Amino acid sequence: MSLPTAAAPTEVRLAHCLLDADGAVLSASRADEPFYAASTIKLHVLLAVLRAAEQGELDLDAELPATCTFTGADGEEFTLSGDHLDPTHPEPGAPIALRDLATRMIDRSSNEATDQLLELVGLDAVAAVVGELGLTATRVERLIGDASALERGLTNETSAADLARTMHHLVAGPGLSDDSHELALAALHAQTIPIIATVLRDGVRWGSKPGWVDGYRHDVAYVEDPAGAGRRILAVMTAGLAEDEADARITALATELLPGLTA
Repeated sequence: MSLPTAAAPTEVRLAHCLLDADGAVLSASRADEPFYAASTIKLHVLLAVLRAAEQGELDLDAELPATCTFTGADGEEFTLSGDHLDPTHPEPGAPIALRDLATRMIDRSSNEATDQLLELVGLDAVAAVVGELGLTATRVERLIGDASALERGLTNETSAADLARTMHHLVAGPGLSDDSHELALAALHAQTIPIIATVLRDGVRWGSKPGWVDGYRHDVAYVEDPAGAGRRILAVMTAGLAEDEADARITALATELLPGLTA
């Protein structure tokens, strides 16, 4: 059984934003349009967690019991089930470090890890980093799988431009320590469900965070060739396409926009 997510889109849309190593826009189309974010909001959660750790509010090495039960917008508990569960996640009650939760949230898109970190850091903290970065289309208003929040109209949205800026900040932006950048880069590079990276040539370093639910499929990646053009950041968002077609559109765009970096 799957918990509810978002209504399927009624039209086909494709948006992208490509940044250079300094964060300047190289190419964009419909980049400021909001899309249902799916798991790409985990980048914003990661940024809030890293900020909280640097401010001494969280200890990334601290352990706490793993859980898949959380408090919804109505104050009642809900438990993730079905497709929301990561079969490799520790059993409820088993100890897990916050650092490992942060990594699992990114490299295997664990919803249990995401909701546990969101409860720890708070939605307001995520909203604060969204505001600091000037992300005009991004809203992180609920935990993943919270049916009561969905009934209230609360959602999670972002845009291709906002995703690209968030990725740029995580891997190279000011305001984060070297340790935070290193954790983010390692988690992104360990991505187990890449889309853009599937067409990159050997030797190109990359890290990414995809997101998907029925009717929406996205990916944002940093790519860099030490002997070539340096780092690029590409975000592509799709709506209204089947999974195979969405992947084909995303990878075709990556091949077009990343010359010399794709196979």
